[in-house]
Amino acid sequence: MRDQKHQQRSSPHKDSLTQSHGPEIDDSSSLSPKKEKNGSLRIGSFKRTFSWKSNHVVEEKPIRGSLRSLLSSFQKAEEKEADKSKKSSHGPQIRQQMSSEREPLEEESEADSSSKTKPEKTKGPQQEKQRNSSKPCSPAQRQTRRKLSMDSTNSSTGKEEDVGLGLSNFKRTILRMSKRESPEGLAAEESGFLRKSSRFLKSFRKNEEEVTSRVPRLPKRSLGSPEEEEPAGITMEVEEEKPISDLIAERQLLKAFSRLSQQEASLVEDHRLGKFKDNPTAYVRQAMDICLHYDMIVAEIRNIVGETLSQPGVDSEALKCVEQLIEKEEEVHPDRPTSDILRAPRKWRHLWGEAVKKSAQDRVGKVGQGTSESSLASLLADLGRVVKQDLVKIWREVQPCYPKDFPVWKTYVDAFHGAVSARLQELLQKAQGFEQLYVIMDWVANVYCGKDFLDSLDLALDMTTMPKLLSPEVWEKLESDYTKFLETRINNCFDGILKLELDRWSERESPALLQDLYHSPISIDVHMLVGEHVNTARAISSGLEATTLQILEKSLNEFIPRFEKKFLDSDSAKDQTLLLPYLCAYINAFQELKTNLPVKFMSSFKTVGTTLSEVINRFKKQMLVHLHRETQVLFKDVGNKVWLTTDKLQPIMEKTVTFAKHLKHLAQPHSQECLQEMHCYVIREYVAHVLKPRERLRGADRMASAHKMSQESEAIGFTFQSLGSEASWLGLAIPCISDILKETHKEDIKKHIEALIRGYPDIRQEHVAAILALRNLGRRQNQLFLRHAQTLLKKAPNTFSDHGLFEEIDVPSSVEVLLTCI
Repeated sequence: MRDQKHQQRSSPHKDSLTQSHGPEIDDSSSLSPKKEKNGSLRIGSFKRTFSWKSNHVVEEKPIRGSLRSLLSSFQKAEEKEADKSKKSSHGPQIRQQMSSEREPLEEESEADSSSKTKPEKTKGPQQEKQRNSSKPCSPAQRQTRRKLSMDSTNSSTGKEEDVGLGLSNFKRTILRMSKRESPEGLAAEESGFLRKSSRFLKSFRKNEEEVTSRVPRLPKRSLGSPEEEEPAGITMEVEEEKPISDLIAERQLLKAFSRLSQQEASLVEDHRLGKFKDNPTAYVRQAMDICLHYDMIVAEIRNIVGETLSQPGVDSEALKCVEQLIEKEEEVHPDRPTSDILRAPRKWRHLWGEAVKKSAQDRVGKVGQGTSESSLASLLADLGRVVKQDLVKIWREVQPCYPKDFPVWKTYVDAFHGAVSARLQELLQKAQGFEQLYVIMDWVANVYCGKDFLDSLDLALDMTTMPKLLSPEVWEKLESDYTKFLETRINNCFDGILKLELDRWSERESPALLQDLYHSPISIDVHMLVGEHVNTARAISSGLEATTLQILEKSLNEFIPRFEKKFLDSDSAKDQTLLLPYLCAYINAFQELKTNLPVKFMSSFKTVGTTLSEVINRFKKQMLVHLHRETQVLFKDVGNKVWLTTDKLQPIMEKTVTFAKHLKHLAQPHSQECLQEMHCYVIREYVAHVLKPRERLRGADRMASAHKMSQESEAIGFTFQSLGSEASWLGLAIPCISDILKETHKEDIKKHIEALIRGYPDIRQEHVAAILALRNLGRRQNQLFLRHAQTLLKKAPNTFSDHGLFEEIDVPSSVEVLLTCI
């Protein structure tokens, strides 16, 4: 019988069959269904394993002989166990039955093993013959055979507990010994472990299905009790248990986690008891299996979180399952120091937060993708709409699925906050120009950070507790780039204003009248320019507003003098009919800017006010220059004999009245100031020409000139009074000179000199000497009057500093010679 079984094992047909189906009976995997966990020692399984192993190792005679001896020893041990069981239960009858049925039982085991390994269509004729030639077994024999198998299983289990060497471990030991005989065997063993680790996920589900489909072993029973025997015809119904990977795929995550945690606890306990002391690779493989399944659960958690916002609805059951998984994982793996890879905290709560961040980044990153290039403003509008919709959905639908103490809202808000911040930084790298930078700053300050972003005060984002949407460094750089563009833009705007005025000058049109005043739109343009940029900057931040005001003030200080030069160099300034109206219009415009800019923008534009005042004064002087140019020729005959017989004052006053008509359309106080300047100019020019006559008047001519001066002084005073001049102090100068010239009592001359010195503090001693020279009093008398005037000038208080008349009057050189002689 043994020779026949040996021939069956060594037959070529069976060797080829075993080799072709080698991967199906691989016992090296921890999840293989062939592994005998209870340690039962079955000769048929051992021989099949050995025959398969022997075809994959280097065949050497010493190893084959040792294996045969080990095989024979195990057979003897099995026979002894069978004899003991016969004696204890049924006596000689059962012993004979067992001895007569041992060989058919072994053959049946081999045949069953061959049928499992080889498909039905590949069975050889020799195997068909052997199976047909086997004797049929009676029901009693089958019952006895089942009891013997159970008893053998229980006895083998007891031995494994005592010895610590299971059949599967023994087979792996034999395989390793055979492979270590050669260098090729060592390399094959190492590479085989790596291949098994890499094929682990692929073979896991198949192995687990084979394990779960196998009929479980019956509990240990005594063979001698008839009442414990299973009745014939009754079969056990075994419920198939799904693999953990299938449970995860079906999202039965709680059930999968429960089974996985049980396996983990069992593996940790076995490792603690030292069952893997001689085989640490098996422990690592099983621990890796558990960790990979945990990673599969984490992947499903990520998928559930990602689908929360991408799908139209919300799977409340899945979200509740996620929260329960996190709680259970924290219970199974408490946060405490440990060196065990299995019991280490897996931090699923943190991984859930990371999944939330990833979901927010995906939602924010998809905005604007797949569409044609649109403006930055529309992209930001779409971004705000998506973020708003998602946050409202989280508040209304997602948050109620979690417990109240679970930080759902804060986690999602922080995640979207960070995602929006990252997206804005990407947009800033592509932003170009003043408008795009401002659109981003305005969206950050007024849209996203606004109170009405979520259309509800209850959902308003608390920016005081959240980090800045853009870091201080990024925001500072953004403001710096914005101000550079802003400075260029403001200068371009002022250039545009200047160009508009140049176009008006080229059209040779007089300024329009607005409320009876000459009007220039330059004031409105500047106000609009300043107001627009200041208001937009104020809407973003107070710091940007201050920076914008500084840029505007600097640009305006540069623009005003540049505008003045352009106007005075233009053709309009050379046209006498256009000069005065435009001068009046620009004085009005600059005066309005000087008054309103500091009021509207508080303490800003102080230096601009000074610049505007200087330009206004230069424009007023330019008006007087124009009057001087028109009347200077008419004053040259005043004080001569021709002047005594002709009316030289009339054309002067006509020019003055014509000039003064433009002053009516000039804003106050500049209108009155210009009128007084004109009044002073006429009096000063009149006195200057009287003190510098081209010929000396004596006797009757001097008296006639004195009377003419009195008459013309009244005419000048009446004219300017009618024009509205308030400089009444100017009417004293010409009458005092006239009184000195026609005074017959010399002592009264002192009174007239005192009146001049009191009325005009700017008069000097040489002016008094020039007036006395017209009188011809003599050297001694002139010396007395001059000393008296000098004394009065030293004592006179300077209380009328604005009443200046004589300061700009030059005396003739002959008077200076006279003073030197005196």
